[in-house]
Amino acid sequence: MPDDVFGSPKPQLERPNRKRQLANHEQRSTAEHVRDCLDYPLLYEMAELQPPPNVVGCPREYPGIVYLIMAALTPVTRSKRSTTGLLASLQDWRSVRTHIRRHLGRRTAAALPLTAPFQGQYQDARNNLLVPAADLLEEAFRRYAAQQALSQGLFPSDVPKVWSRPERQQLLVGDATVPKAPSKARSVEIHDEETGLIRSHRVDPAARIYYENGEKTKRKVRGTKWFFASGRDTGYWTRVTFSFAHVAGGEYEDEAAIAVRQFRMLKESLPDCMGVVYDGAFRGVHRDALARNGLLAINKQHGSVAPVFYERITSCRSGHELWCDQGRIAESVRIDDGTRVLEPVPIIKLEHRAGATKSRWYHLLKILCRHGDHDYRVPVGITTTPTDRTLRSADSGKRIKSDSERGFYRAEYLQQIPQASLTHQLLYPYRADSESVHSQFDLSLWNRRMIAYGVERQRIFVLGFALSQNATSHQIHLQARSSAQQKLRVA
Repeated sequence: MPDDVFGSPKPQLERPNRKRQLANHEQRSTAEHVRDCLDYPLLYEMAELQPPPNVVGCPREYPGIVYLIMAALTPVTRSKRSTTGLLASLQDWRSVRTHIRRHLGRRTAAALPLTAPFQGQYQDARNNLLVPAADLLEEAFRRYAAQQALSQGLFPSDVPKVWSRPERQQLLVGDATVPKAPSKARSVEIHDEETGLIRSHRVDPAARIYYENGEKTKRKVRGTKWFFASGRDTGYWTRVTFSFAHVAGGEYEDEAAIAVRQFRMLKESLPDCMGVVYDGAFRGVHRDALARNGLLAINKQHGSVAPVFYERITSCRSGHELWCDQGRIAESVRIDDGTRVLEPVPIIKLEHRAGATKSRWYHLLKILCRHGDHDYRVPVGITTTPTDRTLRSADSGKRIKSDSERGFYRAEYLQQIPQASLTHQLLYPYRADSESVHSQFDLSLWNRRMIAYGVERQRIFVLGFALSQNATSHQIHLQARSSAQQKLRVA
């Protein structure tokens, strides 16, 4: 292919390897993760969002910050029992009291008992204190995560936006995972036909059957599905988790709809975010919603998308027959044996035009011709509707039908960054970072099973996981900045 702004795709063996294994000096021990959580400022800000102690009745023995700390430490230790066992040590409980005194003052620390709470006390506080305040806590988490990402250099405002080659720190990554249900039982009572006994089991009311592993080889998993959105720089621990959400349905449309909603909310707090990297769950309708919001949607075409005829242009004597193929415009060319093949038309520019209510995207093409090359502009990424701006023919002045009126799903067939390009080959591997989030999430579960029953209780656990991950990212950033300042002083 002649010069193209996205570059020509390369074979699998010639593509650069963008994976990086975690080095030994970058490993983080459990004790370090615990210290990261205790030093995380957001936990102490969240403590102010919890309801005050009751005026009547038995007074609350521990302040809310203690239970927030336990919620953040539970994914680190992998169980509530291990967390209470960890804090039962006088040395570790003294460390908790020291950090509370440092962040909330001596009066709050002096009111703490001399011993840590028991597991039953934490479970009661989780159900009656953390679950009712889950919405406020999650909102505070999203707001602080966006601020943390900006302070760590993600989504910078002083870096040029090259839409055809965005950088890693300018993109969001998302995906959903299904941790196994805490119990295999599906019925509260099971009748044993051999003995005649009725066995009682605890059943997770939120668990259901989901399908994983894409559109070809699907695998059944029973549990609850959770979506995560994150962003990172080149360093492993620079990742910041921005949001999470429960996916109630098991079909692709349900997951993708929730993902689009989350990404559009994050765009408001991250105005310099350029795009999203996602898997094949995104179809044209989802890419359309993100493109209208000023975001690139980088994902692979669905396997069922076949080439379709676009139009025939007659700007010269020979004319050119254009088709949509592999996410871009291709020209139907007759070869020596008389058959026709689709050759990609070079794209010389990806144009982004931000409007008051929506963005528009165009590919500026260079159509090669023996009579002289032609420049041709094609809208991409958005399927126009009758409510969009009305276009009129330059010759007759008549109104041109929108894409939806003529049954052409442009966002499905024409991608902003085509799949058959070098840029897509370089950007799409960033999606593997979502698998890293899922791996860390699975490692935070005891026996790789969710350790809470019901969506509301699981939501607190997922919040604690996101807090613990961001706490480590925050601490690594502070250490790197301190080391850089020391080097400057020595120099």
